[in-house]
Amino acid sequence: MKAIYDQTHFRISHNSEEVDFTIDTLPSFAPFNEPFAILTTWNPNNQPLSLEENTQRNEQLFETLLERGCTFDEALGYLEDHSEESYCIYGIEFEEAIELARAFEQYAIFYRSTAHVGYYECANAKAITERGLS
Repeated sequence: MKAIYDQTHFRISHNSEEVDFTIDTLPSFAPFNEPFAILTTWNPNNQPLSLEENTQRNEQLFETLLERGCTFDEALGYLEDHSEESYCIYGIEFEEAIELARAFEQYAIFYRSTAHVGYYECANAKAITERGLS
């Protein structure tokens, strides 16, 4: 399962540019050199839902992010022929990101702190795969 996370790509639409990266090719320029999380609401607890249900759930996350005053961009997580619409949320604390993902019944999140980047299980906030940042 770790290999799936290590190979997953993210495409972020930021300032009219597309930034594409994996856990090992993390951009080093602002805002990606500060803490951020990538969250989706698609397929809660890895259970497939219809496109309509997934889109509706992501709209709820969008509204929640607006209500909280978060700074974020649209994102797409993808691996081979599977993709999930997501949001890249800048300046969010790890605990808040985990709590938000749990509220939407997600299995894991991608999170970059000042010291590490990785995928973290929402149930226990433990690293599934993690890299140190220098």
